[in-house]
Amino acid sequence: MFRFEHPGFLYLCGLVLVLAGLRYYLRKQQSHRLKKLAGESLWPTLVPGFNPKTEALRSMLWLGGLFLIILALSNPQWGVRKEKVEIKSTDIYLALDISNSMLAEDIKPSRLERAKLWSESLIMSLAGDRIGTILFAGNAFLQSPLTQDYGSATMFIRSAYPDLISTQGTNLQDAIQTGLDHFSEDQEAQRVILILSDGEDHEESRQAALAAAAKAREKNVALFTIGVGTESGGMIPVKTNQLEDYKRDETGKPIISRLQESVLKELAEASRGKYYSMRDGDAIIPAIKNELANMEKQRLAERSYSEFESYFPYFLLPGLILLMLEFLIGIRWFDRFKKPAL
Repeated sequence: MFRFEHPGFLYLCGLVLVLAGLRYYLRKQQSHRLKKLAGESLWPTLVPGFNPKTEALRSMLWLGGLFLIILALSNPQWGVRKEKVEIKSTDIYLALDISNSMLAEDIKPSRLERAKLWSESLIMSLAGDRIGTILFAGNAFLQSPLTQDYGSATMFIRSAYPDLISTQGTNLQDAIQTGLDHFSEDQEAQRVILILSDGEDHEESRQAALAAAAKAREKNVALFTIGVGTESGGMIPVKTNQLEDYKRDETGKPIISRLQESVLKELAEASRGKYYSMRDGDAIIPAIKNELANMEKQRLAERSYSEFESYFPYFLLPGLILLMLEFLIGIRWFDRFKKPAL
């Protein structure tokens, strides 16, 4: 496979053509003026040292040398062999939903507490991988960057609570985008976003989240979604005047928050990830690791690349030689090496 490493320099070839055209125009003008004075045989007498053939040769050497140096700057390359990138580790962003609906107690002790306990078990099972945490509700923010300090990651998870975000809701799109924005471009690490949520989202936000999942797929970032809650749902506890109550609608009826599995499944499928239910508990962890191992084998084949060998010296050296010859021909003392005229 042939390519130029810096193809932008090739635009300078247009400058060589412009200079060649300018040189041709000026030579025609000079010849026209000299013809008015005398015939071509008398030109060397009228203009000492003038030789049309020598001048044409110098122009060709200079333009040719300039062209070769431009090619050298663009660095022509040819792929010589293919290698496979070894994925050395996995970078995981754990996106935890801390909206008020996660306080529902349809799974004990609550959705949020169960998600936090599961997250701690996941962190304890890691070895050599990096993990970061994202908290989201109506918007998302990076709570901790990627790290191998599992103790601090566990501490951040334990401190997660709805009061950390004033804007309520379940903005899945913002959670995904936050993870994508903070991943490095390191191609030696597999990149994953784990989303723990009950999936409650509006239709408009749902479409935006699917678009973000498609973007994650383009960047080889897999989304694994974990549904927290039950389809039958549960009421959302709140405190009013130091008294415990449940969140109610405009009619005073308690609001039932239900797990929206369809949303989470669509997000996982859109990014070639997978959906799991929190009801399976810690059994999800080895299942996710097996899935990551299978994805790693596939991406090893996908991310094979060509190693390119550069050939710029084959253009740079001849270009410099041509420029040197043009310089030497222009020096008067170089005439003594020329064959004397009879």
